[in-house]
Amino acid sequence: GTLYSPHPLQTPLCGPGVQSAMLHCPWWTAFSPAPYPAFSSESPQFMSSTSFLASQPCVDTSYGPPTTTPSFLPKTGDFPQDSAYLDDLSNASIFSSSVDSLSDIADAPDFLPADSLSQVPTIWDVSTGPAAHEKLLLPTGPWTGLEDPVSSLSSTPLLVSYQSQSQPEEEDEAEEDEGEELGHTETYADYVPSKSKIGKQHPDRVVETSTLSSVPPPDITYTLALPASDSGALSALQLEAITYACQQHEVLLPSGQRAGFLIGDGAGVGKGRTVAGIILENYLRGRKKSLWFSVSNDLKYDAERDLRDIDAPGIAVHALSKIKYGDNTTSEGVLFATYSALIGESQAGGQHRTRIRQILEWCGEAFDGVIVFDECHKAKNASSTKMGKAVLDLQNKLPQARVVYASATGASEPRNMIYMSRLGIWGDGTPFRTFEEFLHAIEKRGVGAMEIVAMDMKVSGMYIARQLSFSGVTFRIEEIPLSPAFERVYNRAALLWAEALGVFQQAADWIGLESRKSLWGQFWSAHQRFFKYLCVAAKVSRLVGLAREELARDKCVVIGLQSTGEARTREVLDEKDGQLDCFVSAAEGVFLSLIQKHFPSTKRKRERGAGSKRK
Repeated sequence: GTLYSPHPLQTPLCGPGVQSAMLHCPWWTAFSPAPYPAFSSESPQFMSSTSFLASQPCVDTSYGPPTTTPSFLPKTGDFPQDSAYLDDLSNASIFSSSVDSLSDIADAPDFLPADSLSQVPTIWDVSTGPAAHEKLLLPTGPWTGLEDPVSSLSSTPLLVSYQSQSQPEEEDEAEEDEGEELGHTETYADYVPSKSKIGKQHPDRVVETSTLSSVPPPDITYTLALPASDSGALSALQLEAITYACQQHEVLLPSGQRAGFLIGDGAGVGKGRTVAGIILENYLRGRKKSLWFSVSNDLKYDAERDLRDIDAPGIAVHALSKIKYGDNTTSEGVLFATYSALIGESQAGGQHRTRIRQILEWCGEAFDGVIVFDECHKAKNASSTKMGKAVLDLQNKLPQARVVYASATGASEPRNMIYMSRLGIWGDGTPFRTFEEFLHAIEKRGVGAMEIVAMDMKVSGMYIARQLSFSGVTFRIEEIPLSPAFERVYNRAALLWAEALGVFQQAADWIGLESRKSLWGQFWSAHQRFFKYLCVAAKVSRLVGLAREELARDKCVVIGLQSTGEARTREVLDEKDGQLDCFVSAAEGVFLSLIQKHFPSTKRKRERGAGSKRK
């Protein structure tokens, strides 16, 4: 049937008079499925009206057909097909531009408070265009045959009726389209160096997050001094990271310090070789001294291996833990140290010496070599821990040093970025005066803001993050049957620990040990480690068989161990002057260490009592 009246509009700008006037706006008839007999536009009485409403704009309530695409939105084919527009992004960093900067993320004083949302302008308060500002003719004379034109019409709402005929089906189609688009959204994108053209392809497929892949890196202006080699010791991806790191090191921050670089590559991309390449590049440039900080002294051997693999065996690696306090006889090379060594100190000879002072003396005042903070997420909470403060202190006292941060999780948590003072995200000349302001602004806005920061860090040339692709990876759990011989070993081990428990209890009773919390803590801790090593050992034979099968298929085998038993092996080597004449058992070492160090005895009781008195 024919619809005769609109639904009464309950808005501040649309009173009854405006509702009547809206029936005769030029755009109203476009949505009428049939002419209005009672309000024909040919009515002489209605058209003779001379009154008009000049102060109230006529608001378009139709919204148009839902399927119409707004003209201001670009269509799929409207984007430029060349990459010139991407190059422009490289010169528009939110850290360097005064117009588009992180200040857009910073707190603005003129934001509307949450309690004033009811006063936010709505669509009814917004002028809708020239057609909406035409004069609205209202009748001044009496209505022919109709006393109240609005109340006497049918109460069926025109707008709702019109939408109900067309929207549900279209909304369903839109939801289906949206679901299809979401189903094809990729989290990662294949990564190839876009600006760097040197080096061989990485041996495995590498990807980058889709958000980072949406922005390009800056143009390359730095020329490497590394010798051109076709050996493939450094892949194209690793050479690209070395190039951008050295290029960023040529930049000076507003504070006068040299800019740093963050390597966020995941496992398998080769952060170790990349870091070694940066050290070699600077060594060839005449900067013969470098600092390399990591989480363990054992990683010194990995650093030596990485330098050897890139044909740089001439660069010596000195372990700080093997150098006496105050000894700075080593002239050049890499000084390898742990983060905990930064807070080391000694009172030997009545002189107070610290490791950080020793490091600063070795570097010299005008040090402009490389400082590598490997696995730098270990320096998190720099504002509250002594080790973290030492990391910041070292960077402040060596302002011209070329700092490299290396961590697969470096930029995932903004709170842990406090030690990355050389990135130039906060401080003088930036939208954030302090790290606390940056942290507050980012955490308040969630993961999206951190993604924007990471994207701009890439655009600015201070960050690179790639990882191996997991496309096609499958997972299965291999159940390893235990041999009867191993079952006997396991059962005898269980009886051994049951007997040890009784002996420890009896010895503690004999010497009258009152506080036994520490004793049992050590006992059960050793108990867990013992059986962990035993379970690992049970898998070795089957693992070797599986590895040989995969190697026969020309696959690369990577074995992850919860513990290698290296510490126990080194103990035996030290005891026997570097000679091994027996099998080294990590489980046996745990049990013997428990007996030797923690078995209850009167001597240990006296030592423990003396220690508590000193405290």
